[in-house]
Amino acid sequence: MKTVRIKVKDEVFEIAEEMVKEGITSSINEAFNIIIEIGLNEAKKKLEMKKKVGEIVEKWLKEGLPKDLNLPTSEEVVSERE
Repeated sequence: MKTVRIKVKDEVFEIAEEMVKEGITSSINEAFNIIIEIGLNEAKKKLEMKKKVGEIVEKWLKEGLPKDLNLPTSEEVVSERE
C-alpha cells in the first residue's frame, strides 16, 4: 500500500467525514479508500475503452478502413439531426 498526499473537493471530504460519523468506516483513511475503490471500477472501464479505441485506430491507420463498415453519409447524419 502506498501513502499519498492529495487535495480533494470539499464535498468529497465531507462525505468521508460523514461516513466516519455514521459508523460506516472507522477512519477518514478507510472512507477515502472505499470512495476510491468505487471510482476505480469506473476508471478501469474508461481506460479499457480508451485502449480498445486506440487499437482500432492503429489498425485502421495501418490497414485502412474496412470496406464493409456501412457508415452513414454526411447528408444522412445532418438529416437525422434536423
